Amino acid sequence: MSSRIPAFLSVGVTHNEFQRIYAEKLINSLHEQGIILETLGRSFYSIKSPLDPIQKKMNEVFGAVILCMERYHSIEGIYKEGSLEEMIVKNQFFPTVWNHIEAAMAYQNKLPLLIMKEDKLISEGMLDSGIHQWTIVRINPKDPNEILRYPIKGFIESWIEEVKKTYYKKI
Repeated sequence: MSSRIPAFLSVGVTHNEFQRIYAEKLINSLHEQGIILETLGRSFYSIKSPLDPIQKKMNEVFGAVILCMERYHSIEGIYKEGSLEEMIVKNQFFPTVWNHIEAAMAYQNKLPLLIMKEDKLISEGMLDSGIHQWTIVRINPKDPNEILRYPIKGFIESWIEEVKKTYYKKI
């Protein structure tokens, strides 16, 4: 039996110091609590296209953390162009699309989900708290120590308990 419980981590390539430090703090904190996070291109690799190895890994883990931080900032755009609902949108922030894909894959596998979303990101798809039964935990990547304080610490602890329940049911 492994001393650490494997879980999947969906996180884009960090592109600034705040994101890098936040992701590292989260990874290290969960590691200290007995959770080892697996991410394609960081902790496991494949010569196959991404969906196959990610799907395989989802079958080997007992939970998923979806760490959503800004990847793309749209200064101005058009929503539903050419329709009666067309409107100009400004300052929209988006995560990597892989956060949505990997969250959906984890959900399909009935894995405990911890979705951590930078507050400024648009709330759509898997990040829309109004259409799912899980809580979207709002984070501030400029404050990595927030993962050690409540309420975020409480959400993480609750998720860890669900991961452990899943693990002990399956082993």
